[in-house]
Amino acid sequence: MRVAFHTLGCKVNHYETEAMKEAFVSRGAEIVSEEDFADVYIINTCTVTNIADRKSRQFIRRVKKVNPDALVAVTGCYAQVASDEVADMPEVDLVVGNGRKSEICGLVMQKLSDAAEAGAAGSKTDILVSARPELTYYEDMGQVTSAGEGMIRAYLKIQDGCDRFCSYCLIPYARGPVRSRPKAEIIEELGGMLDNGFREIVLTGINTALYGTEEGAECSLSELLTAIDEMPCPEDGDFRIRLSSLEPTVVDKDNVEEIIRHRRLCHHLHLSVQSGSSSVLKAMNRHYDRADYIEIVNAIREYDPLFGLTTDIIVGFPGETEEDFGDSMDMVRLAQFGKTHVFRYSPRRGTAGAAMKDAVPESVKKERGSALERVGEETAVDFIRANGGVTHTVLIEEFAEGYATGYTGNYIKVYIRLCDACGLDAWVRPGCFVQAKILEPFRDGALAELAQVNNE
Repeated sequence: MRVAFHTLGCKVNHYETEAMKEAFVSRGAEIVSEEDFADVYIINTCTVTNIADRKSRQFIRRVKKVNPDALVAVTGCYAQVASDEVADMPEVDLVVGNGRKSEICGLVMQKLSDAAEAGAAGSKTDILVSARPELTYYEDMGQVTSAGEGMIRAYLKIQDGCDRFCSYCLIPYARGPVRSRPKAEIIEELGGMLDNGFREIVLTGINTALYGTEEGAECSLSELLTAIDEMPCPEDGDFRIRLSSLEPTVVDKDNVEEIIRHRRLCHHLHLSVQSGSSSVLKAMNRHYDRADYIEIVNAIREYDPLFGLTTDIIVGFPGETEEDFGDSMDMVRLAQFGKTHVFRYSPRRGTAGAAMKDAVPESVKKERGSALERVGEETAVDFIRANGGVTHTVLIEEFAEGYATGYTGNYIKVYIRLCDACGLDAWVRPGCFVQAKILEPFRDGALAELAQVNNE
């Protein structure tokens, strides 16, 4: 049986796809590319925006044209919140919600068996979706030992669910309440990833900052990072940890100060501000204001002036004025983000934001988005220049066009000319740590020169 996967959306979805792949491989399936002819196509969907929903539907239709007889199973957040809409598509055979992804291999096998006994694929689409109140447990999807072909960085899911209910966001409805993974399982899976050669592990969750905040939780995020700090080094060198994102709706200055001092944690955080305007943040139901966010940024940069910060910002939220937008522009410059991900507001049916008045015209959203992207690109270059002459630890990820490329701990993409390695290039390989001095902005990152190879 040939099985193909297509994944949209966040790092959690990508992690869960790897877990589903391993379940199918354990049952004898062959995993093929999403572009290949397959017997089964599994689409792991996202529903953050209307565009994500549309992309999911487009791919569902596309794979059925590749193999009209294939079984198509749809899972993920779009399947969770709009199961009837997905099931109404004639191409779909199986709809599986979040909280039941661990069952998808068995469900597909059973569906194929039933179709074989009937002599043809059945016309009925099965829907297996648990309601949000039923998502009260952390779903065990087993130990993920791979991270996709050619990957150096691995993702490790530690948390699921969200209870913040930002007024623009469907994800709390799609993912359910907050559930944290037991510390022992995380440490065990992390150890397996290190044994398989991964040297950067990204701890990820639907709202990673909520790890350990629910009643009866075993430990906090800081305590988990302490346990990771105490793990022994692999034989061929050390490893590092990166957090996928932290939410100012959850953490404050004191929380961040406690978290960033862990020795294996990269000096980089993705800290989603969403708007630089206090009035817009209030309308978004974000539980902080502009001053709170600036206080967190100042605390981080006091600890390390070159600490990397990346962010998400929404433009065109209902009621956003030119002054509000100006506050967002100013926030990008003030925080000196290394990367600013800009999104035009997309109303999601079922959220508080969808019922708000004073909608911003699409043409204005587009103009503001483009202007903010330009400022984000300028501040990213400024951040790289601030790192000029500084030597950073870089995890080499690949060779391309005469360069070794990888990322610094503070999340600058680095290009090192292999011809400049001065005889050390034999030791420079994907998966190794090197010391490299930042020279100047280059392409989508920085040009650097090799100073030392850490794990010879």
